[in-house]
Amino acid sequence: MTKETQHKKALVNLLYNQTIGQSKKELQSQLFFEEETTNNWSLEKCRIQYVTDQLDYIESGNFDEELEETWQLITSKERH
Repeated sequence: MTKETQHKKALVNLLYNQTIGQSKKELQSQLFFEEETTNNWSLEKCRIQYVTDQLDYIESGNFDEELEETWQLITSKERH
């Protein structure tokens, strides 16, 4: 497994674990779909869609500046 694949799988795992303990209603408010669309979805489908939505958002570059700031914050502290 490449490092990139390993990192992506780790991110998917973290995102999915974030959904554990959230109700369907909580997840629906975070999905990129209207609530009417997701009303008939199972909790599991909402969890999976949340992870998919977040990955798509990250991979489309919408988060790059914040990711870089956080990366710099963390890696600069590791050097001390």
